[in-house]
Amino acid sequence: MRKIGIIFSLLSLGSVYADTVSTSQNESNEYAAFQQFDRQYSLGLGATSGNLAAPGSSGGTFKAVAMNLEVERLFNVGVWMDVNGYLYTSYNQNPSEDPAVQLFGQLTGSSPQFGGLNAKVGYAFPLIKDQLMLTPYGELGRNVNFSSYTLQGTTNSNLTSDYYWTYGIGARLEYRLDDTFDFYLDQNMVYNNSQAPMTQGLAQANYYANTTLLGAKFNVWRKLQLGAQVYYNNYYYPTALVSVNPASYSSTSNVLVPTSSVGGQLSVGLTY
Repeated sequence: MRKIGIIFSLLSLGSVYADTVSTSQNESNEYAAFQQFDRQYSLGLGATSGNLAAPGSSGGTFKAVAMNLEVERLFNVGVWMDVNGYLYTSYNQNPSEDPAVQLFGQLTGSSPQFGGLNAKVGYAFPLIKDQLMLTPYGELGRNVNFSSYTLQGTTNSNLTSDYYWTYGIGARLEYRLDDTFDFYLDQNMVYNNSQAPMTQGLAQANYYANTTLLGAKFNVWRKLQLGAQVYYNNYYYPTALVSVNPASYSSTSNVLVPTSSVGGQLSVGLTY
């Protein structure tokens, strides 16, 4: 009986130790509250509207609609990752033709991109326990360059070789109100480096872009999560895009390019 008592005592101590370790691990994971929102995958639909401009031109506007697939994860150690793939489903602009590249009709401006894939990786710093968190990150992406300037400059319509390498940095400030509501402000700056094989001595359509994004997540029922975003983009081309006028091939014109845009997106997804 004494041996049995000793055995039960040892088992009891082992159970207490296991509970202590488990509790300690949970307490040491200071990201658990944010993981309720930042471990998710979702499908979204968004719209963008922006301005086109060129020196000596009256400019124009464009509109685009895109579908979006996102996978996000905040790890126990504080590493944050977000992978975002998108596909444009429609695009139109006014004027429908860019005088610099009339040959290609309505496929004008340096937008849209057929689609792309972008990844962000960063490290989260909790500022206020379970409420406020700051995440600096780096970004890398591959985005299709679909513009009549590029199509004319490469004299081919094979878009698989017309793409941007996108890289940059950013930071996200996240505020968790409770188990249901989460809000975040994301600011980044990227450089889009065109890989299109340009000819005719034309410059690459490289540009800088910075984005300010305000988003919200709502854990509405069990693992169901709804999301909403609004954003503002600003574009800067260090080199003006000048194209040979295909109407005469004896003069040059400045190409319409995006200068700014605003947009929004709604999404539905699941946490995991």
